[in-house]
Order: sequence, then C-alpha cells, then structure tokens
Amino acid sequence: MTDEEYAAALERERRERNERAEYVVRDEHGEYHLMRRNGARQAWGVTRYVKRETAELAAAFLNRLKEDEA
Repeated sequence: MTDEEYAAALERERRERNERAEYVVRDEHGEYHLMRRNGARQAWGVTRYVKRETAELAAAFLNRLKEDEA
C-alpha cells in the first residue's frame, strides 16, 4: 500500500466513523434531551437539560470532539 492509498483509506475510515453516530437535541415535554443517533437513525437519550442552549452546546461539543477523535 502506498502512502497515498494509506492516507485515502484513513480519510475514508474517518468519514465513515463520523457518519455513523451524531448527537442531536430533541424537545420532549418541555425538556431538551441530548440524544445519540446512529447511522440507522435510531436514537437514545444521554441526558436532559432545562435550557435548549445548553443542550445544543453539549451536542455541538460532542460532535466536534467525535470529529477530532476520528
């Protein structure tokens, strides 16, 4: 495997990993739930917040952290 092929494979793996799961905010019953959603669009709760801004900030931070990790 050449250096270029290796770099392309790493980039492809990084994109696939980033597409698999993401953090989203869902408004339910006056609370804002931070949810982790997988590639099949299934979601489960991580935690809940009283303020939408806080939930969105947490989701943005976790999504960015996931991207940097990849």
